[in-house]
Amino acid sequence: MKYIDHSWIKPNTIQDREYQTTILNTVVNKNTLVVLPTGTGKTNISVLLAANRLEKYPDSKILIISPTRPLCAQHQKSFEDYFKIIGDITLVTGIIKPEDRKKIYEDSIIVIATPQTIENDLRSGVIDLKDFSMLTVDEAHKAVGSYAYTYVAKTYMKQSQFPRILALTASPGSTNEKINKIRDNLFIDAVEIRVETDLDVKPYIKKKETEYIKVELPKELKAAQKLLKFTIEDSMNKLRKHGIIVKSKGDLLDAQKRISKKIHPGCNPVYYSLVAAIAAVVKVWHLLELMETQSISASKKYISKLKLKGNASDKRVMGDLRVLDAIKILESYNKEHPKTEKIKEIISNELERNPNAKLIVFSHYRDNIENLQRELKKVCKPVKLIGQGGEGGLKQKEQISVIAEYEAGTYNCLITSPIGEEGLHIESSDIAIFYDSVPSEIRTIQRKGRVGRTKIGKLIFILTKDTRDEIYYHVAKSKESKMNEILKGMQNKSSLNDFL
Repeated sequence: MKYIDHSWIKPNTIQDREYQTTILNTVVNKNTLVVLPTGTGKTNISVLLAANRLEKYPDSKILIISPTRPLCAQHQKSFEDYFKIIGDITLVTGIIKPEDRKKIYEDSIIVIATPQTIENDLRSGVIDLKDFSMLTVDEAHKAVGSYAYTYVAKTYMKQSQFPRILALTASPGSTNEKINKIRDNLFIDAVEIRVETDLDVKPYIKKKETEYIKVELPKELKAAQKLLKFTIEDSMNKLRKHGIIVKSKGDLLDAQKRISKKIHPGCNPVYYSLVAAIAAVVKVWHLLELMETQSISASKKYISKLKLKGNASDKRVMGDLRVLDAIKILESYNKEHPKTEKIKEIISNELERNPNAKLIVFSHYRDNIENLQRELKKVCKPVKLIGQGGEGGLKQKEQISVIAEYEAGTYNCLITSPIGEEGLHIESSDIAIFYDSVPSEIRTIQRKGRVGRTKIGKLIFILTKDTRDEIYYHVAKSKESKMNEILKGMQNKSSLNDFL
């Protein structure tokens, strides 16, 4: 096995791979968006570029920004594992006092931080980026809207004497508009993409077995489903009469935002009615989604919240006779969702085949994660990994601890919300179970990347027939294909421009 030989890199630490070398030839000369499958060494390219920039500009510094403290901690570990320098690779967080952060920025060669910390320190003058010869933007698909990446990149390009931006992601999005927005916000000149089937990447991809398991709603739940779907369709037909054409919950939320901006003293009173109507149908949609794809426990918990009638939309929902009939069915249903029993069966079988197997279960909603943890205790040793917000949320330090305990074998099943999808290096997972599907190619790709990083992995999709599970699965698959096609086109265009 051949390794990278470089004055800044520890010997025999980074494998010399053709596709990484090819990509490096681009990133040393241009601000580049690099799209690679999870587990194929995006961080290694960042390390190699940092070595190149420090060799070219010996008195310069390197800045790595990543969305969360756990991800930043993983970048710090990678640089410490690969770089010869010791003690000058520093993780900076908002917990550190500003005056102390200022000294850290001055003394460190490699700084790793969340973008919010850097944005705050740029605005207050605690840090100046003129001496930073490289900026790595991890999980670059977040560089849209008002997210801190945009401000940091813009300021970096203004302040740095010798700027170079490396943007890393496994999935930037499936539309030209989204990808070009990321490129504009991060001043990207070139795109490098590899997929698992590319000849130079294929030898390094661990095989993943994929299994699809379908369950069917019992007749009682189908009856409730029919009532809720009819309510939603009826509401959407009424919205169409006002020129509001929507097809998904996301469309509804976007319409709600647009109309809310039109509300002001003296405005057309119909706007108030439309916002309330949209809010109500979003809640019915949410109840349907919980019932179809999550659990009866989570559905009942949500119904309890609706019954409090805390606002006008709650009252509107609870005043709909079809919704009330659906609620009666759900409240009288004394079993769980067929998925809940199926996942216990799946995990029992997998652990019977391999008692040392490590599993990761993805579920979108926190209420369902609570339910899964209770149920899965009957067949395995589960632990939950959720975000910081809300009741029972885990602080970032606690998230790191949960992952460490899972890796150490204290638990053999990690049940995670979207917080577990992005970037986290969970090396020991053998099997990923998609308890639900999500209509996002970004999130689906991230989920798949949690297994098969260092050994053969297995993906199990649990899909409820004739529900959003099946729809969301196919939507995400279609978007992923479209994303790869767009990015390949951008990459080829960049190469052609170089040739010309």
